[in-house]
Amino acid sequence: MKALVLESAGRLVMKDCPKPVPNNNEVLVKTKAATICTSDINDINYNPFGIELPMIMGHEGAGIIEAVGNDVNGFFIGDEMAAHPVMPCGQCVSCKRGLSHLCDDMTHLGINHGGVFAEYFTIRADRIRKKPKNMSFAAATLMEPVCVCIEAVKRANVTDGGNILVIGDGPFGVMIANICRELYPKNRISISGTSDFKLSHAGNVEKININNSKITYDDIDSAFVCAGMPEVLDTAVEVCRSRGTICMFSAIHDKTPVDMFKVHVKELNICGSCNDMDELDEAMDILSKSEIADVITHEFQFDEYKKAFELASDKTGETLKVSMIF
Repeated sequence: MKALVLESAGRLVMKDCPKPVPNNNEVLVKTKAATICTSDINDINYNPFGIELPMIMGHEGAGIIEAVGNDVNGFFIGDEMAAHPVMPCGQCVSCKRGLSHLCDDMTHLGINHGGVFAEYFTIRADRIRKKPKNMSFAAATLMEPVCVCIEAVKRANVTDGGNILVIGDGPFGVMIANICRELYPKNRISISGTSDFKLSHAGNVEKININNSKITYDDIDSAFVCAGMPEVLDTAVEVCRSRGTICMFSAIHDKTPVDMFKVHVKELNICGSCNDMDELDEAMDILSKSEIADVITHEFQFDEYKKAFELASDKTGETLKVSMIF
């Protein structure tokens, strides 16, 4: 099979690789679509997690089941499905605490298990869901991204009637804004960013282009940090009102100054959000009845992967998510 293999940091090549064979609890999937995530680009360029190379990359995928392991129930050859890349061990301390999404010994597509940037991939059957017939394969690749956005909404203590601000107009910021609108249609929801094109994909929410106007709110109940610059945390602290919650969705790698006096006097909550607590079914439901998949702005054939990655890496252009079609 053809696959995109990371041979060293910054060197991703298309190679002929052996077609994987599913274990007893796995399915073999013929890939129909795979979407590029910002984390894929970071892994490919810098390998921050120390992936043992070579490795087939990619973790947002959907396709058709071609083979099932002996212990698999409920899935059959020919089923159209979406994949969730995180496969918790079920035995570690975190899993036993009910935090399997933060598993201490997780298996993850594209990190320590062959990924979806390939004509075939294997995955544990408990980490897939059937794709509705009226949903495209490209849209189905967003099941896991929507899962982690749902987790962020729950971590941010969003409630009916609360005021919401999403800081950052990248694909996840846009998806979080749209999911908030889907789940909390009566709330005041705003998203800030620098691109009118990207903001336009946030749907029926207030858009604030910070190139042209300032964020003036001081009554935010739930603020989502969806941009990777240290200064955006300061913005979140400023806009939140007493007992507001700041959800750190983006990874800010640099040390970040925080006005802890304001955190103290406002009694703010600051929480992280990483992976999700098994939101697969809710994610597929939201995807099937919303326009969240519009965040995929470009599609390329698999053999055009260089163009796909070039566009996905360009944060200045009119691009959100890029899918490769097989």
